[in-house]
This record gives sequence, structure tokens and C-alpha cells, in this order.
Amino acid sequence: MRVELKDFQTNAVITLYDRLRQMRSAYERDGALSSVCLSSVTGSGKTVMCAAVIEALFFGNDALGLAPDERAAVLWVSDSPSLNDQTHARFVSCSDKLADWPGDTRCLEDVSNTFCAAHEVLDPRHVYFLSKDLLGRGNKLVKGGEENSGRVFWDVLDRTIKDPEINLYLFIDEAHRGFGTNASGGKAEETIYGNLVNGYEDRAPMPMVVGVSATPERFEARMDGMRNRDRKARVSVSPTDVQESGLIKDTIELRVPESDDPVEHQYLTMAAKRFQLCREHWDAYCQAEGEQFVWPLMIVQVKDKQSPESLREMCDQISKIVPGLNEASSFANVFGDHKDLTAGRYLIPYVRPELVQVSPHIQVLFAKEAISNGWDCPRAEVIFSQRNRKDPTYIAQLIGRMVRTPLARRVEADDLLNSIACYLPQFNRDATQGVVDYLTGKTDKMGGTAVAKVTVQPVTVRAAAPRTQEDYEREQAAYERAEAARREAEKREPGYQFEFGDEPENVQAKIDFASTRTIEEPADDNLRRGTAAVIEYGSAVKLTPMAPPKPLTPRDASFTHEEWDGIRKAFESIEVRRNPKKARNEFVSLLRTATLFMDAGIDRDAGRRVNEDFARNLAGALVSCEDEVGPVHADIETTNTKLIRIDKRHGNEVTEYGEEVVVDDEGIAKAAREADTVFGGRELTNAYRKRLLSEGKTRRQMNLDLAAACRTASVVSTLSEWAKTERTNLFDKGSTEYDLLSDKHKQRYRELESETGSKLTTRMQWPETVNVKAAETRWPKHIVQEEDGLCPLDLNDDETYVVSRELERSRTVAFYRNPAESMSPLAFSIPYTSPVGRKAVHPDFIFFIRDAEGAIRPSIIDPHGSYLADAVPKLKGYVEYLREYPDTFIQALSISSLSEGPDRFRSLNLLDPKVQDAIMGFDGDMAEELYRCPLSHKYE
Repeated sequence: MRVELKDFQTNAVITLYDRLRQMRSAYERDGALSSVCLSSVTGSGKTVMCAAVIEALFFGNDALGLAPDERAAVLWVSDSPSLNDQTHARFVSCSDKLADWPGDTRCLEDVSNTFCAAHEVLDPRHVYFLSKDLLGRGNKLVKGGEENSGRVFWDVLDRTIKDPEINLYLFIDEAHRGFGTNASGGKAEETIYGNLVNGYEDRAPMPMVVGVSATPERFEARMDGMRNRDRKARVSVSPTDVQESGLIKDTIELRVPESDDPVEHQYLTMAAKRFQLCREHWDAYCQAEGEQFVWPLMIVQVKDKQSPESLREMCDQISKIVPGLNEASSFANVFGDHKDLTAGRYLIPYVRPELVQVSPHIQVLFAKEAISNGWDCPRAEVIFSQRNRKDPTYIAQLIGRMVRTPLARRVEADDLLNSIACYLPQFNRDATQGVVDYLTGKTDKMGGTAVAKVTVQPVTVRAAAPRTQEDYEREQAAYERAEAARREAEKREPGYQFEFGDEPENVQAKIDFASTRTIEEPADDNLRRGTAAVIEYGSAVKLTPMAPPKPLTPRDASFTHEEWDGIRKAFESIEVRRNPKKARNEFVSLLRTATLFMDAGIDRDAGRRVNEDFARNLAGALVSCEDEVGPVHADIETTNTKLIRIDKRHGNEVTEYGEEVVVDDEGIAKAAREADTVFGGRELTNAYRKRLLSEGKTRRQMNLDLAAACRTASVVSTLSEWAKTERTNLFDKGSTEYDLLSDKHKQRYRELESETGSKLTTRMQWPETVNVKAAETRWPKHIVQEEDGLCPLDLNDDETYVVSRELERSRTVAFYRNPAESMSPLAFSIPYTSPVGRKAVHPDFIFFIRDAEGAIRPSIIDPHGSYLADAVPKLKGYVEYLREYPDTFIQALSISSLSEGPDRFRSLNLLDPKVQDAIMGFDGDMAEELYRCPLSHKYE
């Protein structure tokens, strides 16, 4: 594969492959028909998972231990030619074995109207993409005729299924469509799919059927109703795993009007401003991280009937806010009539939906309904919709196609880039609930999106960094100097009209750039983005205008510089524990770690050293484990056979002899292939072959050693321990380089470090700009605020009481509402062991208070639900963390509401050794007993 699968994708690939192996065995054994469904939410990469399964069917997968089915052929069916085109393109882009380039038909082939002319059967190691419409009544593919050499597709399928040298697998994309009462094509479409599965007019039924869908219920119900077909347990992907992988954006923001006032014009302006903000943030992020540029896209969903004049007005409005849009190339449409449009001076050509993602010059896309099923566009960041409140499905489906992250990972440095902004001027709060239900999987039309949070009317809060009047005056002076320099530079431009008395100054005069930041990009990027740039005109320089300083706000005065520095220092001192995970294969994990260290510049020699060390350790293990290796070696090199002789001359006398036959070189080489699977692929095994080749050993000896090594438990165990230790040593070496890595490499570093089995610690990301849910109650002293110095927080009664009490204390400088999302880089979490496995608890609040010496320290005050089933394990997780990091927090209180009245709130001091001992020694189920014991205290 050209892409590395996420852990949840790998698990799904292995499970689905195993189901297919069982289905194939059952069919070969007794002709049993079967089906299975791959069910995963939109944006999780179902197409990539299917490509990996098919690649393994055709060629095997050494790293995952999957053997090939050399007779496998795949028929991939959908109800949309454009969806097939996108799937075909995605297979090419993610699989290096199915195709080398987009036109490579070695393994991937589209079924056309004249397909049967060149095909009597479907060939093994081929994927055939078929649109179900081609099987409709009257189409050439099912009529035969001269163009198809008299063949019909149903007969091609029949011959393929009956051929013992071919194992045919049917994959049905978007399998919920065409099965069930809501299938878009009704009975006719159902019949086509039914004929494919059951066999047309008494032809052979499909042996193995795979449904691919986010909503598997309809497909599975249909399979249950088909004759003599065994439905296997579905292969499901957890939405939580998808979200935590970073493939899906964290937040969908929905903005709707509070009243029925006409706000469409204003909402388009707001959407355009957000789009420009996304462009600026992506530019800054990609340049800072050295990433390939992300080209954000704004989608404008219009009403069914649109005049050229109305389109022109919208283009004008957007262009006034978003600089650098090209009238001839920045706009496009995906309307159903497939027509190129002209709106005043703007060209708005039709573009096929599957080409939008790979057409970065398109920055504003006009659509009407949902663009197409299966279409996704990770670079889409903003949507403005004119659809009314009667059309929630159209909007929700379109938003659902925008949830994938552009870089296939979370952007930890900027929370804005992990969200989608939606502006719905024709909706209200009540009508919006249908969209929210759809996106969160509470309706069955698409199965949700796995997005962690859908926020209606989000409020943007920013870090309350202090700015004084002196700061403002310095910014104003810098702005005035930059403006003066820019005006002087303008006089050097060709064609500049000097006023009477003006004297051109020396072009080489010093220009005070103040704090202006200039971004240099190629000319085409400047035209596209309209961002700051340096453009030379002979010897003259055109400077970027500097934005004037923003006026002071109450947020600027929330903290002093001294307080702010102390808050940040305390915030960044908090160590976050993450749950480790077990490596699937120690050797694969080691190779991936070495690759990361080379790519990130931590250790350019890691790959070579790992290969050489493996070869040396394998040679040593074969010697040290010689007593166990020897018999295995002999078993591989020779095979015992029985010779039975029947003597016809002597009354059919039967004599049996045992013979020992030496296995030929090809058989030894075949036995050695298992080592590729055990040792994580061919890189390490080839390193051993290279070592033996340099020593003058034969290929037979190399293969014998590898075949014996992978079958000797002590050798595999010894090498696995070496790989684990080597990986740990690499991370010990890399720990000092971590802070210098790019965002991409930091994420990859943490993913791989978590497989070491050691305790993984990270730091929280400082929140700069965060979108939160609107709330009636707004609080001071939060570290992120609106301009008025307050932060909206939706708190329950217990949380409200705690925050009120803590803010009344003179020692409290600031506080932070800790996000509950475990995958958020802004969140503080503590691992604990629950009855169902390892989880993480997220304290509700971190307060920043002054200690006796006046230093600002972090403090946990957590309103804890003692009634929850896992309350006791959470408390034990707290104690384990605080014992390991006893000096991180100056205070750690767990608070529980037990009853009404003056003693309602009781607290446990989690830093008290006696309390810690009581919690760790507690074997009861109800945490309330701990809050009522003498070690607890009244909280007020």
C-alpha cells in the first residue's frame, strides 16, 4: 500500500480478510453461499480498507500475515459511474500493487457497454468496476449483439462462477442503496442487485458477497431474506477509533439565525470571512511546518433556480472579502445539468465532483443538493447554504462529505483547522436539530460521521494575552512606520504619478519593516491566494500593507504580564499520561520507528543500523538456539514419503518403504517466505540475506536459515525482545529532539512511542483560539475569553458551585475548563483501568492559584460523580498519577455532591497519603463510601 493504514483500518482489514477466507473455504468445501458487511462511518476510509483487502487477496500481505488467493477476482458494483470513477482513482492512489499509474489496467478495469467482446470470464487478479445501470433492460451489455461478440454479461458471470480456477468476490459499494424501501431506484434497482447476488434466470449465484456501507441494516436484512445464504458477522469500525485517529475533523460548527429576520447577505459575508481566515491559517501552518500547501475550498449551496445575476452577486460579495480569487478559474459548479456557466465577468464551469479535490485552482464551488454519494473533499472548510429548513438531509449529506481532514491527521497547532464552519441563514435552532441528528448518527440515512462534536451557534474565544496602553502605542508606532515605508516604496513603481513638489528618494534607502511579516511565494500562488508577497519592479519594492493595531478590549486587561507568564508556565508544566498500546508486530513497529527517525532528522542512520543489527542478532540466535533450530532445519530440508509397492507377479503382495526426500531449492525458498510475515516484511530478511551473501553462503543456506528461524519459538522470542529494546533505545535517544520536530512528526512520534509499552507522557497544547458552545452564563478569569473578558461555559449545578466558590478566593488567578474529548491536544487526561479496559478521566477544571511564595501553580478541582459505575477506578487512576507526579499540582480535590443541605459537597484531598492509601485499598463498588468516611472534608 502507498498509504499506511491507521490501527482501526488494519484491524478491519485483517478481520474482513479472515471472513472472506472462511467464506471461500465454505464455498470450496460444500458450495455454501455467504455474505458479509464492512460497516464504518463516513470519512473513515472504507475505500482504502477495501483496497487493502483486495490487494491482500491478490498478492498477500507479509506484514499482516495474509496469504494470497491466487484465483481471486473482484466485481465492484455501485449505482453511480462517478462513484466508480472516484473509487478507481482512490485504488490507484493508495495501492502500489493494483496499479502504477491512473491508466494502468493491469489489475483495474472499467466495465463498458462492449466489455463482453473481449471477455469470456472475469480474470483472476482483476477488479472490474461496474455501474448497475449497465445491467438495465435494453442495455448492450445484457443484449449481446455484434458489439459484444454475441455474449451477454450474465453469461460471463455464470462462466466465471462455475470456473474452478476462479474465486469471484462481489463488492457492493454503498450497499444500503438498492436494498430496502428507501432505495433510490425502487424495485428495478433492487432486481438488478438481486440478480447479481442470486443469479439471473437460473444462472449461478454469487458465491461471496461483500456489502460496503455506513448503514448496514438494510443490506443485512436483504441478505437474510435471500435463499441459502449464510450472513457472516459484520465487520464494524468504532466511530471513537475513527475520531481518535485524526482522520475526521473534531468539530462541525452550525450557525443559524436567532430570528426570522433576513440575514442571507450577512451570512455569506461571515462565511467568506471564515474562508479567508482558513486560508490564512493553513498558509501559516503549512509554511511553519514545511507541509505541502492545503488549498481550502468554500462550498456555496444554492437554491434550485439560480439566475446568472444572482450568481454574479455572490461571486462579487465573496471576491471583495477573499483576495486573489481569479474570475476565470477560481469558481466552478457541480450542478446536475453539467453545464458551464457565465455570471457577468465570472466563469463558473462544470466540474466532475471527483475532480474537485485534485483541482486546487477551484476555491469556490457552487452546488445544489448533496453533490454525490461517495464524494468527499477533505479541503472543504466552509459551507454556506441557501437551502431552507425543509431540506435538512441535503445539507447534512453535503456536510457529511466534508468531514475528512486534509492531512489525514489532526492539526494540533491550530484548533480552527480541525473544524468545519456551516452558515445556514434559512434555518433556525429547531430545524437545525435534524441536521445535528443526521451528523451524529441518530438517524439511519447515512450512519453519522464520527465527528466528536456538533456545535450550534459556536462562540470564538481567544487566549487572554495581556495588552496594555503602552503595548498599543508601540503597535501603533510600528504601523505608522510601516505605512510610511510602504508609501515611499509605491513611488518607485512604474507609472506612479508624483504630486507637484514630490522628490523621489533613494530607492536603496533603509526601510523599517517594523513587525511586518512578509510571505514569499511563487507568482501563481500569490495570484491564487492574494497573500502578502514581495514583487520586484526593477529596483523598486512593493511592500505588503500592515494591518493597524486592534483597539484595546476588556480581554486585554484580564491579566497582567506577570500573571500571564505564570499561568503559561504552570499550564505547560502539567504532564499528561496517555494509554500505551501493544505493538501488533515488534519488527514492523521498529522499522516504522527507524523510518520516522530518518525522515525527521533525529537519526539519519537508524535504518541501516537496524538492518545490520537484525542480521547480526539473527545469526547469533541461530547459534545460541542451535539445539532447537537443528531439528527444525532438518524437517525443512527433507521430507519423508511412503513408497507402496504392489507385486503383481507374487499375488499382489504389498510392501511399504519409508523414503527421505531432499526438498529442492524452490521448496526451500517457498518455506522461507513465512519469515517475511514473521519478521515484518522483506526489509529485515533481505538484510540477513545480504549478510550471508557477503560471507559467500548460497541462497539455499540463506533460505534454510530464515525458514528455520521463523519456525523456532526461542529464536523469534529472542529477536522480538531485541526489537522491543531497540525501539525503546531509539525513543530514549529521541526524547531530547521531540520539541524540535514538526507537528506531523510529533504526532507520528507519539503514535509509535505508545507501542513501546512504557508510560507515555506528553504536554497539553496551549489554547490560542477555541470555538465553544454558547451559554447563558459567562465567566471571568478563564484563560480563553471573548473580547468582553468573559467565557461562556455550559455548566451543571455542581460545576457552577465549584467555579463560583473558587473564583471568590483571592488566591485564584485564572482557571481552565478541561475538554472532555480524549483525543484533543488541549485536554488533560489521566489513564485508569475500568472493568472494560483502559480509559482516561478528564478533570473538569484546572485552577491556577498563588502559593505561599507568590508563584502560580496548577490545581485540580474536580466535581466527581460518586454514583458512576467507574467512580472508584477513576479515583485509583488519580492516585497512581499523583504518586508518580507528586509535585505537579499544588492541590487536587475530588468533590462529590451527596445530598441537599449545608454538608452537600464533600471533598477528598487526593494528595494526602492517607487518602491515597484508603482509595487504593478500597475494594467496594460505591465511591460514596469514601466521600462519607472520616478522611473526607466539607467543601465550601
